[in-house]
Amino acid sequence: MSKKIAVYIRVSTDKDEQISSVENQIDICRNWLERHGFEWNEECIYKDHGISGTLFLERPAIQQILEQAKKKEIDMVIFKSISRLARDLKDSLEIREVFIAHNVRIISVEEGYDSHKAGKNDMAFELWSLFSAQYSRTLSAGVSAALAAKVRRGEHIGRIPYGFVRIDGKLQILEEEEIVVRMIFRWYNQGWGFKRITKELNGLGIPSKQRNLWQMTSIQRLIGNPIYCGDFILNQYTTVKMGGRKKQIRNSPEQWIWFRDHHPAIITREEWMQANPNHTNKDKKKFTPWNDLRSILKCGVCGSSMVILQSHKVLSTGEKHYYRYLKCSRYRRIGSTGCINHKPITYEEMKNFIRDQLIEKGRFLELHFVHDPSKDYEKRRGEAEKSFKSVQTKIQQLLDLYLDQFITKNEFEEKRLELDRNAHHIQKQIRLLQQENQKIKKINTVQQAFYAIEERSQSLLHAFKVLVDVVLLHPNLEVDMVYSFEKPCIDLKQQKKHIFSTKEGCSEFL
Repeated sequence: MSKKIAVYIRVSTDKDEQISSVENQIDICRNWLERHGFEWNEECIYKDHGISGTLFLERPAIQQILEQAKKKEIDMVIFKSISRLARDLKDSLEIREVFIAHNVRIISVEEGYDSHKAGKNDMAFELWSLFSAQYSRTLSAGVSAALAAKVRRGEHIGRIPYGFVRIDGKLQILEEEEIVVRMIFRWYNQGWGFKRITKELNGLGIPSKQRNLWQMTSIQRLIGNPIYCGDFILNQYTTVKMGGRKKQIRNSPEQWIWFRDHHPAIITREEWMQANPNHTNKDKKKFTPWNDLRSILKCGVCGSSMVILQSHKVLSTGEKHYYRYLKCSRYRRIGSTGCINHKPITYEEMKNFIRDQLIEKGRFLELHFVHDPSKDYEKRRGEAEKSFKSVQTKIQQLLDLYLDQFITKNEFEEKRLELDRNAHHIQKQIRLLQQENQKIKKINTVQQAFYAIEERSQSLLHAFKVLVDVVLLHPNLEVDMVYSFEKPCIDLKQQKKHIFSTKEGCSEFL
């Protein structure tokens, strides 16, 4: 029986010198396979083009190979070197564990590594993975040093900010945008707020850098950026890896490298300091109140998230009463140019309304949770696995009969074909049972989420996410809810109901 082989190829950039290494990697792997008696097949090549070895989850080819390994669709994986497999120690070891757990042989040609010969507990693979990861860090440090040298020479790196153009690597003032920047700082220093400035710019039809509408956050970032008084900050951000993907985080101000008078200034340092009197306290954190409706509650007009804002009113006793209310995030950023303002509603009112709707829905679905289908699944799965083992035993016994010449070749092939059909049918049953089990798990999770809501847990975020796909809040406070455990029918003829009522079409329980 021929081995099912996967040849993994990866190049980190799309540069010409990297593209040529694809052929090199293929030739090395093919040579190894043919020297060891394996049959070459062009269809066994899996390529990841222009993707860093440190981004495990963003490499479709290696993810496909891992899925096939779990399904027993491949027997061996070969690659030029461990650095092609991964440049992160954790990812490299995780990939190897998946392959070994599913009895997939791993071959790294350059290091001469063979998992079948090395065993599960060898340290050679870990050491080579460590060296590969260290090379990636050393390379990153070298790139950072080169970028810092460019900045010291007066060159600009990164995105070109509004108001500037880059010529020969250095920032130069762009006159038509310079006028807008001066106008923004003048308005702000006169007491205008971010929202008023945003509305004014969009009303005048002045486009942003990307030729889009201005947003409040864009104005905030522009006013707080010292690049407009001629300064440049290096090492303001760091890229870290979280969950197999890269994420950019802001460093503490102590780690920043501040280059004063790095390029021509649009405004004076005094004007910038007037707009940013507390810039030395930028390390203070502003905490957003906990939002149990995060990523669930959307604006019914533009689809943007509804965000929490905080305000207060002074009571007759002189005390301040704080409350949290909801706004469309696009309306908050852009104003009426971006979306419509909703009627006032507090976060607590909306949260309690959704919770009450789910409790009511849970009572309606209570009958569906009386029977525990997981017990039936375990019994049926056990019977199917037992039948499959019985067929495998019969196949082995049939082979013994043929080898001992108790049956003819035609009898062997005829009976073997019948047993193979039985085995294939049982495997199909097992796969269907596994799919059914996923539905069972989903039902159990839904049940647990309903219990959490009934018990009034402190945080309902996870329960809401399990039970609700999306909640659309319309400007007149009409609400549409889409439940995760229901399939909406095509024909939704019911009219929307008024505040704190849901528009629910006919549905069926999964």
